[in-house]
Amino acid sequence: MTKRILLLGATGGTGALVMQAALDAGLAVTAAARDPGDIEATDEQVRPVKVNVLSGEGLDEALQDVDAVISALGVANDPKTLLNPPPLYTDGHENVIEAMQRAGVDRLICISALWSRSNDFGPLWFRTGPVMALTRVYSQMRSMERMLSGYPSLQYTAVRAGYLQDDVIASPPPQAYADRPPEGHWLTRRADLAAFMVQCAVQDDWLRATPCYVQSADGHVLNRKLPNLRTY
Repeated sequence: MTKRILLLGATGGTGALVMQAALDAGLAVTAAARDPGDIEATDEQVRPVKVNVLSGEGLDEALQDVDAVISALGVANDPKTLLNPPPLYTDGHENVIEAMQRAGVDRLICISALWSRSNDFGPLWFRTGPVMALTRVYSQMRSMERMLSGYPSLQYTAVRAGYLQDDVIASPPPQAYADRPPEGHWLTRRADLAAFMVQCAVQDDWLRATPCYVQSADGHVLNRKLPNLRTY
């Protein structure tokens, strides 16, 4: 039974929502960030810790008394970073998994993307714009998924999210698809993604799986304030 999670990327847009969803579900949260002073939480069930996944600093301590890990790690969206993204998804998650094995923790839920599966999701303007800009990030996510499957005892769920939206999407709620989602399904609201990741941790859903978690486009993507291209 999951009682405490380690949340990686707790200061990101999705990470903050995961923290709230976990607290709402009655979980205690060890919230990790490179600077724990940036973690905005006053709940006594939140324990901020300093972690650097690329160096491995702080991981062993952060995993104490943890039942599952939820990773909302992601990279910045400036052109320099997107051209040469740091290996958070690959090297970073490898360090996390190695530390999990030392701690005896086997449950990991992390964020991937539809476009780690195939680059033909979404309308033409999206495939020739944001998808092209994030090509190296999606390639890293693809490598991450292969790496996860190479750990036989790891109970992972890599959630293939769609284009992340901050606002409500005016279409039926997202669903998880084991295979390719229906045509036109390529959006995911951050709050829904956060709730789904917590659900996977609590209910042990989608073990050793890469579900696509998306809903159909509502025709208003370009009318909204465009979300940050960050993947978390």
